[in-house]
Amino acid sequence: MNCYYLKCLWGTLFAVFCGYRAYACPQADTIPKDPVLLKEVVISSERSNTNVVRPTMSVEKLAIKQIKLVPALFGEIDLIKVIQMLPGVQAASEGSSGFSVRGGSPSQNLILFDDAVIYNASHLMGFFSTFNNEAVEGLTLYKGDIPAAYGGRLSSLLDVQGKAGAEEFGVNAGIGLIASRLTLQGPLVPGRATFLLTGRRTYADLFLPLSSDESLHDVSLYFYDLNAKVQGRIDHKNFLSFTGYYGRDKYGGGEMGISFGNMAGALQWKHLFSENMYLQTEWLGSGYDYFMFADSPSLVAEWKAGIYSMGARADVIWLSGNDAVRFGWATDYKWFSPGNAYAITDGSSKYPINIAKKQAWENAVYFSGQHTLFGRLTVKYGLRATRFDNVGPTTEYRVDGNYALVDSLLIPSGKFYNHYYGLEPRVGMTYVFSNAVSVKASYSRTMQFIHLLSTSTSGSPLEIWVPSNHTIKPETAHQLAAGVFTNLWDNRFEVSLEAYYKSLRHVIDFKDHPRVVMNNIVETEIRMGSGRNYGLEFMVRKNTGNLTGWLSYTYSRAFRNVPEINNGKDYSAPYDRPNTINIVLSCALNDRLTLSANWVYSTGQPVTFPEARYLFGNDYIPVYTARNTYRFPDYHRMDVSLDWQLGKLTPHKKWRHALNFSIYNLYGRKNPWTINFKTDADTNSQYAQMTYLFGVVPSITYTLSFNTK
Repeated sequence: MNCYYLKCLWGTLFAVFCGYRAYACPQADTIPKDPVLLKEVVISSERSNTNVVRPTMSVEKLAIKQIKLVPALFGEIDLIKVIQMLPGVQAASEGSSGFSVRGGSPSQNLILFDDAVIYNASHLMGFFSTFNNEAVEGLTLYKGDIPAAYGGRLSSLLDVQGKAGAEEFGVNAGIGLIASRLTLQGPLVPGRATFLLTGRRTYADLFLPLSSDESLHDVSLYFYDLNAKVQGRIDHKNFLSFTGYYGRDKYGGGEMGISFGNMAGALQWKHLFSENMYLQTEWLGSGYDYFMFADSPSLVAEWKAGIYSMGARADVIWLSGNDAVRFGWATDYKWFSPGNAYAITDGSSKYPINIAKKQAWENAVYFSGQHTLFGRLTVKYGLRATRFDNVGPTTEYRVDGNYALVDSLLIPSGKFYNHYYGLEPRVGMTYVFSNAVSVKASYSRTMQFIHLLSTSTSGSPLEIWVPSNHTIKPETAHQLAAGVFTNLWDNRFEVSLEAYYKSLRHVIDFKDHPRVVMNNIVETEIRMGSGRNYGLEFMVRKNTGNLTGWLSYTYSRAFRNVPEINNGKDYSAPYDRPNTINIVLSCALNDRLTLSANWVYSTGQPVTFPEARYLFGNDYIPVYTARNTYRFPDYHRMDVSLDWQLGKLTPHKKWRHALNFSIYNLYGRKNPWTINFKTDADTNSQYAQMTYLFGVVPSITYTLSFNTK
C-alpha cells in the first residue's frame, strides 16, 4: 500500500502519511510575525531507515535532484537512462530509451506520467526519452510488488510524478549542443492556483541550410515536446490539477519522411472526507501515432498507424496509524490502428492496404490493505479483478493449431465478441528485526491484454500494438521475491539483496522470418509459449554526505519455450543478460562544483547468427538453426560530468546560472549496435560487420534560472 500526501496548498498545509494522522493548519495562524533566527535544519520527507521499515520491496525511488547528477548523452538529463542503471534494469540496446526489467521486454513496462499512459517513451530513435526533466518531480519504479490499483503489464510500473508550479514566478532556460529548453512557472490565481509550462526542441536541422550539400537544405531532423501542469485549490477539502503532454519527432527530406509522437492528459480531482480518508478521481487520455510518406516521380506512398485510449478511475484511500486501505475502479477504452497505407508506382495505379482497426475495453475493480501486527510484522494484500472485451467493428482472423488461416469473421460495430476475465492477487510481508535490519517477501500475479509486435530490440518508432483476441491470449506472470534489507554506519549506507523467480504463460514470439509490418493477418506470424525469469539483485547506496551514489550487481536469467521455435527446446530470451554491474557516484567538491561519474557493464545481448549459407540462383541465402545461441560482445561504458554553479551563491539571489560539462563514453568503447554479415565481392567469403553508434561524445550545457522570491 502506498503512502499518500498533499503538499502545502496556498495558505493551508495538508499532510497525510502512512503511520501518521492527517493534519491541516492555516499558515497565517501558525507562522510568527517576528523573525526568528534558526540554526540550519535538514528536512527529509522520509525516515533515514525507510528502506528497512517501509513495507514494500522491489521498488526504486528517485528524486529529480538525484537524476540531474547523473552524466547524460549530449548533456540532456534523461530519467530513463538513469533507470537503466538501477539493479534489475537493463537498456534494451545501446542509446535506447527502452528498458528491460527482470528479463521482460520493454512492452511489458507500464509507463505513467501523472497516471496517463505513455505508449512510446522515446525521441530521436530512442536516444532521448519523452520526459523533460524540468517537468518531473520524481519517479517510482516497481519491479515487482505492483500496487493492485495498477495493472495491464507483466514486468513493471514506472510512475513518473509531474512537477507542480511554484507560488512565485520563475523562469528557467537551458542551452545545449543539441537541444534547448524553456520553463515558466508561477501563480495562476494568487494563493489558490499555480501553473508550470515547459518545452524543449532540438535544432540540428536549423544548421542544415548552411551546408554546401544542397540536398540537405530541405531535410528535417528534430523533435520537440511541451508539458503543462495547472494545480488549484477550490476550498480546504477539494483540489484540482491538470497535466498535459504533447511531443513530436520529424525526420526526412522533400521526397521521404517520418513523423511520430505521443500525447497524454490527466485531470484529477481530490476530495478530503476527513483527516483519515479522501477520494481521488481522474479522467485520462493518451495516444501514440506515426506517419510515413514518400513523394517522388517513381513512388507516392503514405502509411499511418497508432493507438489511442480514454479512461477514468476513482480511488478511495483510508489511513489510520500504520494501517491503510485503498479500493477503486478503473476503465480504459482503446482504439488500435495497426496501419493504413497506399502506394502509387506508375503515376496512376493505387495500391491501398488497410489493416483492420480494432477496439477493446478494459475494466477493473481492486482493493488493497496494509496492517501492522505485533509491532514488527507488516502484512500487505490486494486483489485486482479485470474484464477485457474485444469490440467491433473489425475483421477477426482465426487460425488452427498450426497457425494456418482457417476463417475470418466480420464483426459489426458495437458488438462485444470476445471476453477475458482475470484475477491478480498481491501479497507481501515485512518483518523488522531492528531499526537496521528487515526481511521482506512478496507474491504477485499480473496479466497483460495488449501486445507490442516488434522484431527489433534496438527500438523503432514503427510500433504495432494489438489487443488480445481469440488467437492471441493474454500474457500472465507469477512472481515470487524475497530479500534482506539493512542500514549500516548510522544509516549512511543502505544495503539490499533480493532474489526473484518469475513464471510466464502465453508469452509472444515470432516464427522464423516473420512479416509483421503491414500484415492484416499477424496471427499467422505469432507463436506463444512459456517462460521463466530468475535472478539476484544486490545494491549498496549512499544518500548523504558530499559523496553519494550507488553500486549494484544483478544476476539475471530469462528463458523461453515455444513449441514451434528452436525445436521445442528452451532458448535465451532477447534480454537474457546474466551479469550487470552499475556504479553511479557524485561528489560535491565545494558549493559550486559537483563531479559525477558512472560505469556500466553487462553481458552481451543474445542474438541469432547464420550457421551456413547456400547458393540459390545468383544469391547466397543464410541458414539459421538454433535461436539466440550467440551473444554480442560484452557492453561497458564510462561517463563523467562536472556541474559548475556560476556567480555568487547568495540565499535571495534572483538570477542563477550554471555550466555542465559531460563526456559520454569516456574511453571510447565501441559497443555494438548491430552486426551484419557481408560477402566479399572478390573472394565470395562472408565476414561480420559491426555497427556502433557512439565514440567519445563531449557536450556542454548552459542553464539560466530566475525567480521573483
